[in-house]
Amino acid sequence: MRYLLSILLILVFNLSFSQSVDKTKLYIIGTVHDSSSVLTPRMLFEILDQIKPDILLQENDSEQIANYFKDIRPNSNEHNATAMYLKKYPKTLNLPFEFEGRNSYRKSNGMTPTDNLTIKLLDSLYQEKLLSEPNAKIYAKYKEANEALLRFSEKDFKDLNSIEFETLNRYRQHVQHQELPKITNSEDVFAKRFLVKPNGEKISYREGYQLWCNFWDVRNNTMALNIIKKSFEHKGAKIVVLTGVQHKYYIKELLEKYYDGNYEVVDFLN
Repeated sequence: MRYLLSILLILVFNLSFSQSVDKTKLYIIGTVHDSSSVLTPRMLFEILDQIKPDILLQENDSEQIANYFKDIRPNSNEHNATAMYLKKYPKTLNLPFEFEGRNSYRKSNGMTPTDNLTIKLLDSLYQEKLLSEPNAKIYAKYKEANEALLRFSEKDFKDLNSIEFETLNRYRQHVQHQELPKITNSEDVFAKRFLVKPNGEKISYREGYQLWCNFWDVRNNTMALNIIKKSFEHKGAKIVVLTGVQHKYYIKELLEKYYDGNYEVVDFLN
């Protein structure tokens, strides 16, 4: 009985302690990477200046962050807005949350440029009416979803961070990563077109595209877990996560799925 009472007192103490510690606040901002009428570096800086985060998490890996300011692209929203923000708030931490070695990993495994080559071939077969009827219907859904997303590019930045966009983007990404492989796995031409990987091995469009689709899940899960890790390491901080707008819905879902009680997701733009 005395043992059970001791355990109960410990649990009550831990619960009281956890409630007294401020949770890390996570602001997930979906960005477009290049400056346009929808988003410019100045506009993004002004959003950051409203939030005033202690930490910026970038869609970059550790090597890219180490060289972050060595080659700033003039049209990059994140690079230029970050430079402006760190100039005003130099104590702010600028940290990575990306899958390590993302670009080289995709290239060495034949996922790129197989992804773009596959989409181009799919579109050509669709336009020439060479896909089977079921596959043509799948590709038509993909085109319609892309066109709907494109219409959002004519709206403003807040629209791109809206629940409406997230819902549409979730559907489009599902078609791209779950439905299109049904075409590439059933049409023989995708097994007969090949790309040579950096190591000299051949890989078919079919296999390369499937690997690319699989990596979509791996990458987003890795990014979400890295965000959670940074939240735990910097408890009570205010963190802005700058991610491509097409990742935002997935990261939010995974942060809810893997929730550990240490953070709160703040939907700043909704």
